[in-house]
Amino acid sequence: MQPWLKNNRDPSHMTFRLFARATSLVLATALISGCDTLPSIPYINQKPAQESSAQTAPAPAKAKPLSRSEKIAKGLSEELDWFPNLDQPLEQLRESYANDPSPAKRSQTLSSITYLYDAQLFLLFQDMLDFLPKDARVQELKEQNAWLDKRQQLLTQAFLREQDKTAARDAASQAFIKATRARIDEIKAKRKLIVLQ
Repeated sequence: MQPWLKNNRDPSHMTFRLFARATSLVLATALISGCDTLPSIPYINQKPAQESSAQTAPAPAKAKPLSRSEKIAKGLSEELDWFPNLDQPLEQLRESYANDPSPAKRSQTLSSITYLYDAQLFLLFQDMLDFLPKDARVQELKEQNAWLDKRQQLLTQAFLREQDKTAARDAASQAFIKATRARIDEIKAKRKLIVLQ
């Protein structure tokens, strides 16, 4: 937590954080609930074969679990041919935001849009890290952490400029979206500079 936030006991700030967390949880639940439309996953829908107790095969040796740094070094893109595209849900939410007359629903939709942009940034950043050597990853992580602090300052300033709580949340969300979209563009530009060998 940033030092300038430690002593902030403003209830409207806490309400915004709680609202943002609750919206994130609802959005994640909604996205996960759509997983039943995915094709069946091998071994999930199959019943285990009946084994006789006399012919139990010895358990295979367990592989040593990878450390966090080893997992990061290995990279996700090498393991999966999967990169979720968030453009369609973002477009649907933007359309809903533009057409909904209810301020409460617009605010909720705007909050969901912020979380999807943040998820999109995270996916792009993580994917970029997968293709960088270790020293470059460390540098990018430092830069990203500094940028995250700056984004937090921007949205806090936007929130504090407004007197009305709903307007303050919307202003913070708009600042969050603007900063995140700019960072997405930066990461995309950096990805184009990466030379794969």
